[in-house]
Amino acid sequence: MSRWRYIAAGIVINLCLGAVYAFSILIPPLEEEFNWKRIETSPAFTIALLTFALSMIPAGRLQDRKGPNVVVSIGGLLLGLGMILASYTNSLPWLYVSYGLLVGLGIGFSYGAPIATCSKWFPDRKGLATGLVVFGFGGGSIVFAPLWSSLIGAYGWRFTFLLTGILFMALTLPSAQVLRNPPKDYKPAGWVPKMTDAVKGVDFEPLKMIKSPIFPLLWFSYWFGTTAGLMVIGQAKLIAMELAGIESGAASLIVSVLGGFNAFGRIFWGFVGDRVGRERTLATIFLTCLAALLLISGLFSNQPLFTISMLLIGFCFGGFLAIYPALTSDYYGSRNLGVNYGVVFTAYGAGSVLGPIMASYFHDYQGSYLPAFYVSAALTIIAIILTLALSQIRRI
Repeated sequence: MSRWRYIAAGIVINLCLGAVYAFSILIPPLEEEFNWKRIETSPAFTIALLTFALSMIPAGRLQDRKGPNVVVSIGGLLLGLGMILASYTNSLPWLYVSYGLLVGLGIGFSYGAPIATCSKWFPDRKGLATGLVVFGFGGGSIVFAPLWSSLIGAYGWRFTFLLTGILFMALTLPSAQVLRNPPKDYKPAGWVPKMTDAVKGVDFEPLKMIKSPIFPLLWFSYWFGTTAGLMVIGQAKLIAMELAGIESGAASLIVSVLGGFNAFGRIFWGFVGDRVGRERTLATIFLTCLAALLLISGLFSNQPLFTISMLLIGFCFGGFLAIYPALTSDYYGSRNLGVNYGVVFTAYGAGSVLGPIMASYFHDYQGSYLPAFYVSAALTIIAIILTLALSQIRRI
């Protein structure tokens, strides 16, 4: 059977996981019903993403030992259960546990396994393969943002959570059964590998990876890159309405289109990374992101330019999610990719804390989201420097 079926299964799984990026659609009805503040509701998103990132380490170890189908099955059950329990929310702690902790665990157990599996099946097109799989994650908000908006308007937010949880289990559990790791020393027919450390058989254990000189450059640049993207994605509708004065319906549309740019960025940048080199591609992504952040900071009152800049940030964020798993495999081998990328992915968890909380803090206590964009621009400049250093060490 074709190896492309693993990518298809990975896309379906990630489509469900990526619904987390449409969280800004769920915030207004919760705040309206319970009179909660933004600084109180946004931690649910942060907890989900942080739990997602941290749980990838044990999930990655389990995937390397037991196989991807077992791990994703566990994740699908947790994901669906979390959404169903969130429909019974009457307090912030319940929301934090159901949507934050359980949904985050479900995503963490389901996300890394398809990436590692497809990276192993596609050593010849690693960037494209990972980009296609995580395309589903970026595309989740394209599907679920308008779906949730319609369901909330017609049936309320409780029914929306309940139906979504059932749908998640119906899609992820069958898809999980498709995933299998390739045989040891698998190579696609006709492929002649380049003589890199990974294909010569150098596979790093997590501790050895952490001690390598490349790791801190990789981790901190990933952290700073995801901070800007998660800041925008987590509160896209609210930022568009309050910073640029875009009306509610158009702001909801921006959330969906942003998801599209996020999704397409994963395929585009993954493909480019295979062609021109991943370090060079990563530097280009950071430069593009910096330009978009500076445009928003200076021209936020210009709605067309503001919208384009927001979409560019999503486009760049998608690139990070395609390039970093491929870089992890390039540098540290594919045998322990599940757990190794889980460790690298804690940088995403750090971004999920810094980005959304920073945006909420400036909104609630400074009266504007704008200072958060200034801070993100400064962090992106640091990330560019780290990426250039990464390229230099790679050549040694």
